[in-house]
Amino acid sequence: MTQSPNLLIDHIAASQAQKEVTANAGFDALDKALCQLTPIALADADLALTDDQLLGSIYLRATGALTAARTITVPVHNKPFILENATTGGFAVNVKTPSGTAITFNTGERKLLYCDGTTLKIVSEAGLSSPYDVGGSYPGQPANAAVLLRYPLPRAVRFQAGFPNSKGVLGTAPAAAVVFSIRKNGAQFATMNFAISATTATFTAATDTDFAVGDVLTILAPSPADSVLADVGFALAGTRL
Repeated sequence: MTQSPNLLIDHIAASQAQKEVTANAGFDALDKALCQLTPIALADADLALTDDQLLGSIYLRATGALTAARTITVPVHNKPFILENATTGGFAVNVKTPSGTAITFNTGERKLLYCDGTTLKIVSEAGLSSPYDVGGSYPGQPANAAVLLRYPLPRAVRFQAGFPNSKGVLGTAPAAAVVFSIRKNGAQFATMNFAISATTATFTAATDTDFAVGDVLTILAPSPADSVLADVGFALAGTRL
């Protein structure tokens, strides 16, 4: 039995009995290719999609808890599709054909892609909302509980649980593990943490936290102060509401 060139839908044979069976299966396949949303569960590992997963959907949503950036490899078929990185953990998902160049999706991003039979091209892209990042630095050694940032929000902003895509660095690593307090209107809702001898931060935040216009974001240095730590830089990744 022959098939359509791109979606691989079975053709109806001239002498075929019960043509309605093949016709209805073809209608269903076309319906899914144009309308279906399919979750793609990543088991914290790279994944190669099947023909059915790609051709049978218009919207692919990557899910799962990641501990590192992962790669989704899609089969080579001429087809448009949307992909969303809905994973948790704050890591990127890279999407590519077997021989093509990878396209990076940060947490919450979605893009409309087209596979031209060789590689993927971006047609359109969007985040769950517009990004809004807050950054700063503090040269030298901060004193006990020193205020590194006091920032009144001029826009309504959400910081997601776990602070995905946020960054923190030190010029000089601490002598012991330290915790920077991240606060909304004086109340701690997240932390920026450096392990002993580490110069790259990890973040904790149990829930999404929304800031209205005028709410104040502050970052406080560790208490007690570390005797070695110095030269702090940070960028907190949020989204506009």
